[in-house]
Amino acid sequence: MLVLKRAPIQRLAYHGIRCFSNASLSLNRLANISSSGGDKTIEHNIKSETNRLSKTGSRFWDKGHVFHNQQTGRFEIQLDGKTLRTPLGLPLTLPEKKKQLAYLIAHEWTHLPKISLKSSALPLTGLAARAIDLESKRSQKEVNNDGGEEMLAIEDLKLSMLKYLDTDTCLIFAGAKDCDGKLRVRQEELYRPLIEEYNDFFTKYGLSRNLLKENERIELKFLDCEKDGLRGNKQSLKTQQVVIDWLDQLDIFEFVALEKSILTTKSFLCAVSVLRSNVSDEPRMRDIFQLNRDSNDLFWYKTVEEIIELGNLETILQTGEWGEVEDTHDVEQRDWLRSLTSAALLSH
Repeated sequence: MLVLKRAPIQRLAYHGIRCFSNASLSLNRLANISSSGGDKTIEHNIKSETNRLSKTGSRFWDKGHVFHNQQTGRFEIQLDGKTLRTPLGLPLTLPEKKKQLAYLIAHEWTHLPKISLKSSALPLTGLAARAIDLESKRSQKEVNNDGGEEMLAIEDLKLSMLKYLDTDTCLIFAGAKDCDGKLRVRQEELYRPLIEEYNDFFTKYGLSRNLLKENERIELKFLDCEKDGLRGNKQSLKTQQVVIDWLDQLDIFEFVALEKSILTTKSFLCAVSVLRSNVSDEPRMRDIFQLNRDSNDLFWYKTVEEIIELGNLETILQTGEWGEVEDTHDVEQRDWLRSLTSAALLSH
């Protein structure tokens, strides 16, 4: 996991000049990450099973299974006895706490058909491979102090993610007459409690890390289209500092799950909700994901379906009113479900 050095709030101001001024470049590259989790800004010519499938689209193996390597203590996903490799050519191995994920990835490969294969049919493989490749690039950069130009640096990805908090779907309230007034009513029902939850969550986190004074409180800024017009939304520098510090605590699998969820929902709050609802490690739940809750019984939780409604509310209301466009809305709904479920399993 990449842990950024603790620094005063000026750190965000510096990065604002360096990275946010090139936000369109960073966000465009971030948006190029495919539905399987890979970074399409890279041409992968390395000989690996994941690259071979991407290029040929045909099955070249008989069996997939999981091998527990006693020496490394890691689970290896193997095809015909040979360990799978990521797009960067690294062994696709997982730590012991990811045993369930290892078997699910093996299941993906075992049950693929023999023809017309696409990498998007392997969502868990793509996300796990991206986590392994990102971690490798981070480690190489630390050792070699190189630029790691093939992939966006994790720190730059964090800053790109943070931009989604300014334009978060759940922080924009429609006009009173949109969708015959039904959209605003439902937003008030769903978004107000969500905003309060995350104001409390990030306030408690900021206080626990001594990033906030005792009387300070995080207040997420939102847009009300009924009175704010077309003005932009921008979170305070203090909010950005607290959120970036929270991002620093994620391990690489949680980080990639968050990235995938953000790209799917275009909502930082929805993406964080995926992690908070699915990370299973109890100490991490208490210390990082549910620290504003006093007991396990009070943990804040959303199902994948509830998160989809939060992020895709306007489309859901419109299709309920006017009907579903075949091969458009139904495909989008399935893509959301597959993407967020895969992110949830990756973070579990």
